[in-house]
Amino acid sequence: MQDKIIIIVILAIIAILVTLTVGLFFASILRRGLHDRKYRELDRLRSRYRAMVLEALASGRISSLWIDLSAPPASSAWQAVEEVLLTLMTDGKHSSETAALFAALGYPAFYEKRLTDRNAQARAQSVNKLGKMKNSASVPLLIPLLDGQNREIASVTVRALGNIGGNTALGAIVDRLPHLIGNGLVAGKALETTLLAFGPEAAPALIGRLTGDLHPHAAAIALEVLSRLPADERTISLAAERLGHENPEVRSKALKVLGRPEHLSSRPDLSGRIAPLLRDPVWYVRLQAIRSLSALKCAESMAELGALVSDEKWHVRNEAARALLLLGDCSLDFLIEALTGRDQYAKDSICEEIESTNFHALLIGHLAANDDSLRDKSLRILEIMYTLGFSIPLEEYRNSVHGAPQNGDKAEGQVTGL
Repeated sequence: MQDKIIIIVILAIIAILVTLTVGLFFASILRRGLHDRKYRELDRLRSRYRAMVLEALASGRISSLWIDLSAPPASSAWQAVEEVLLTLMTDGKHSSETAALFAALGYPAFYEKRLTDRNAQARAQSVNKLGKMKNSASVPLLIPLLDGQNREIASVTVRALGNIGGNTALGAIVDRLPHLIGNGLVAGKALETTLLAFGPEAAPALIGRLTGDLHPHAAAIALEVLSRLPADERTISLAAERLGHENPEVRSKALKVLGRPEHLSSRPDLSGRIAPLLRDPVWYVRLQAIRSLSALKCAESMAELGALVSDEKWHVRNEAARALLLLGDCSLDFLIEALTGRDQYAKDSICEEIESTNFHALLIGHLAANDDSLRDKSLRILEIMYTLGFSIPLEEYRNSVHGAPQNGDKAEGQVTGL
């Protein structure tokens, strides 16, 4: 009897599992069919509304089109209209007309109501939509979202305010830089990208923020953005004041601001303030100091730059070698000294940079020079490179020589003898 009961139970379980499997299978087919039908309908509506909007734009009657595009919120027609208008907004050709049409159709008002939704994902989606619609009237409602602790909301709000633009949105982000970056709510790169989107108008706001006591990471972001915007004397002075900052990231970004040629050429005294940072204990500060002095092409710093060709970090070694090459002929003596030294890393860095920067073309050009000293130094460097395994420059020159030499007999004879 017990065996029969067990068999019945097992068969019942199997029957239930089979029924569930079949049910799920048919439900999946039904769901897929409904989705296909929905997407086909969306495609049809998108094509229809896109044609209507483009025709209205061409004929100049876009302001009256909202009557034809009105649809119940969240319906297929509503979604289709939104997607069509967002595509046109992204193109940028008709952004003002599209933004006005969004407002007339009630899209911003719909998503503004959802900013207080309990579901964080729904709030984030609404913020994102408002940013894409570039509705400036939504800015006062978006700004308070920057003061919370939700990373997703803070990040999407920063991006949305950047899309909308304007001084109010810019000021809100700049004022909250310490909160946003100090609490890890928004990534530094995302903040930099957003602030740069405001263009030159971001500079005064950032300069004003830097004049006060600012969180080091926030100060570094402000300086990074300023390094990529047109700057005035205030920017240069603020950056120069932070060359001795305790935070290495701030020192590095301050150097980046000062490393622009137009800044250094107008303030030659800056080279003397930058040079000590070539000895900074943090490698990326040394790297940026090299780049800044390279922009000035300061021959007075050759010895200090040369010392960094033996730096422990390959990034610094290569950058120092590149900076020396930018000094041109006045660096030949130092290059020979370094290439005949014992530091193999320094030798390799110099040779690699000579090839990658096409400096070898300058050296080869000197082989036909009337200046014996210049010719001999250039030949010496090429010969050392050849012995170190960097033979391409000499071989290229040797293969390009045809017929009797006209100038630089001594140099050409030695080259072809290799």
